[in-house]
Amino acid sequence: MYLNKCLLKPAFAIADTADEIKGGAEQCNFQIASNLDAGKARLINILSQFPATALWLLYNYEANDAKPVQQESDLTITLATIKHHFLLASLAYSGSGLNYQAVTVDKQSLTEILQTFPFSLEDLLLLTELLIYAFKTGSDCSEVANNHSNLVAKRLEGSSRCDKLKLPDIMTSLRNHRFDQQFLFLSAADMQTMVTEMIFAEHLWLSSRQALAETNSGLVLYLANQYKSGFLDFDDLVQEGQTGLLRAIDKFDYRLGFQFSTYAAYWIKQAMSRALSRCERVVRVPCGQVANIHKVLRAKSELFAKTGKEPSIKELVEYSKIPADEIDDLLCVSQTAISLENSDAEDESLAPLDSLEQQIFAAPIQKIAQSELKTWIGKAIKILDPRELKVISCHFGLNTDNEMTLQEIGAELHLTRERVRQIQVMALKKIKLSYGEQLMSFL
Repeated sequence: MYLNKCLLKPAFAIADTADEIKGGAEQCNFQIASNLDAGKARLINILSQFPATALWLLYNYEANDAKPVQQESDLTITLATIKHHFLLASLAYSGSGLNYQAVTVDKQSLTEILQTFPFSLEDLLLLTELLIYAFKTGSDCSEVANNHSNLVAKRLEGSSRCDKLKLPDIMTSLRNHRFDQQFLFLSAADMQTMVTEMIFAEHLWLSSRQALAETNSGLVLYLANQYKSGFLDFDDLVQEGQTGLLRAIDKFDYRLGFQFSTYAAYWIKQAMSRALSRCERVVRVPCGQVANIHKVLRAKSELFAKTGKEPSIKELVEYSKIPADEIDDLLCVSQTAISLENSDAEDESLAPLDSLEQQIFAAPIQKIAQSELKTWIGKAIKILDPRELKVISCHFGLNTDNEMTLQEIGAELHLTRERVRQIQVMALKKIKLSYGEQLMSFL
């Protein structure tokens, strides 16, 4: 087994195993996954030797409120335990009369709890870059590069992501806590050894990860052919499937005995189906709702095939076991969106936008008519005497905020309701005789 060979090799020679597996065309996924797990476990073990890893975790997850995949309660307990052991080790190291035995015990406890932390892919990559950056800025790297293989030299020279990852800022933040640098990053000799082993472990892990992805790239192409559609190009579909494959690689546990292709197919299909659900609609629908929509539409088609008529909401509720209100919402969401503008240049028919009534802006003809009507009414009421103008204006709400009844107008003018009605009739006759034809044209 390649795993046994990997464990028997020295730490600085372990990286060659990934290249051997990658070159062999007949190596199985189990062998590659076992080496990937060995490299990742070795890398986590090395990172856990540095108290700076604990300080970075506390700085990152507590200060920024970041949450890994694990539940928040478990994370809080784990971080509290890490903080407790880190402070104990720091106090033992910086206390009066350095107690090497206490420091060793506390650091060993800190290392053990760090190995149980659920490091994400980004955590491992950033911590590796951070320790390499600290090693390069704190000691001479040329001796290490000359005494070991070209892999270490290339890794030390090629670590140029410090600006992108803001490693100087992270180092400044860690130093602001005023912990002893030798405590955080070990002694120069120990750090030199640990960084060398860390580079080989990282290479084995990432090389095995790449080898497993390349070995199963055919599975992505096979599944992508089943998800072909007009909503997404085939190359984009393959790219989405590759992201699902990488996610499966990071989550796969070969010790459970399952085949990797069976496990990875689920993540690949999920990535492709989610990408299609994002692209197939103009208005994006959540992936959970898409599954429910498909369930309702499938029930609708099955009922139609059985009965030969469109099923009612009640029948859909009984068949799909989904509440009626939710079915109404799903049927509304499932409607296809159409463009208001005519996108087909050859089609000379009216676009939907051309037949919609504008409710926001008044039509120009309507504006002109209202303006003209207001002008003629102004001319008409000028021929009335003051009392007639008062009655007409108050009763019909001209130049006032509200309309008044004849009784209210009579009370204000000290007249009876009947007399006010007579005045109104005489005023309207005057207006009709002088401007009746002009005003009738607006009706």
